[in-house]
Amino acid sequence: MGINMAMVHVMEKYGLFGTGRNVLDFGSSNLYIASKPEIVEFVRRYNPKPRKDLESWAERVAAGSQLGGSGQALNQSFIGELLEAASMGYDAIDIADGYKTAIVDLNTSRLPKQMVGTYDTVLNHGTSEHILNQMNVFAAVHAATKRGGLIMHLVPSVGFVDHGYFCYTSRFFFDLAGYNQYEVVDMWYEGPASDENIFASARQYQTYFPVLTQRIENIGKVERETVQDRIAVPTIAIGIIYRKNQDVPFMGTVETSTSVGQLPSDLMTSYSG
Repeated sequence: MGINMAMVHVMEKYGLFGTGRNVLDFGSSNLYIASKPEIVEFVRRYNPKPRKDLESWAERVAAGSQLGGSGQALNQSFIGELLEAASMGYDAIDIADGYKTAIVDLNTSRLPKQMVGTYDTVLNHGTSEHILNQMNVFAAVHAATKRGGLIMHLVPSVGFVDHGYFCYTSRFFFDLAGYNQYEVVDMWYEGPASDENIFASARQYQTYFPVLTQRIENIGKVERETVQDRIAVPTIAIGIIYRKNQDVPFMGTVETSTSVGQLPSDLMTSYSG
């Protein structure tokens, strides 16, 4: 997961970054495609007394944010480095070690107490879709955010057939806002970007589940699988920014758009906080 410099400028526009703001990153995000002048300008914009080695430091961070010879990201620079140099606080939370990262398994553990109600900005740039316990991760985002703080999610919505566990609908994020009294500051889609093959996961897991090999062998023989294999599935991410205006307990959502029967009143009461 990572944040490129173009997205940093978008986030500035919404007030997610600023002098003295405390930022929590769900997943330690790499910094991508940042030039030395952009980095220097960003730091000076928020920090009137930047580090003495700003020029050489910015050159190192810019180099580490680029693509390598194979076209893959070097992953040698972090958004946290940039924000701290610009006089902001930064922490991350993840299951793997990273820049300024607290190791927490959000499948099984709550947000550490010292992080509750601490952050002006909370970011989820491609982490929640990898976590099975969705209720817990979105409760942690809510708990970490100060009253008046900003939350940004930028996560898979369409495609991403072999990326993580979940793709998200706009309905989910609108309901999440409604149940938790968030202000929706803005919402948009990113993409389409790269194309994916619908059988990517089946090919990866066929060693473990031999029945998948039988399905893949239908490609070129059976019309359904042959047509499906030719589809270039576009990847589209959804971005949404909330403002947490009320310091209320986190509320899960209940999705009723396809319910045809009467919902039990006691069930609905539990969602009417």
